[in-house]
Amino acid sequence: MAVPPSSRLQSMLQAAVQSVKWTYSLFWHICPQQGILIWGDGYYNGPIKTRKTVQPMEVSAEEASLQRSQHLRELYESLSAGETNQPARRPCASLSPEDLTETEWFYLM
Repeated sequence: MAVPPSSRLQSMLQAAVQSVKWTYSLFWHICPQQGILIWGDGYYNGPIKTRKTVQPMEVSAEEASLQRSQHLRELYESLSAGETNQPARRPCASLSPEDLTETEWFYLM
């Protein structure tokens, strides 16, 4: 199965989540070198809990969900970098492990 381009995949995940009122949708793909599934992409559609940060402007609910999805991806990549001995990317400053709900932790790990 070919992986759709990132923006198309993100749109497909968003449509799936919103049409059935799910909290999260994930797209996993296989890592042939390790023989495991790794995060391909995801879309978060649940309540957003973050630490107080300076927001330059108000964002729509859809933009907030897209940002949250990206922040979760960055956090996942940062946490999983330790397992592969790769240098960790610094996760988004507005999201830390303490900010995650139990549902987010379930899908993140």
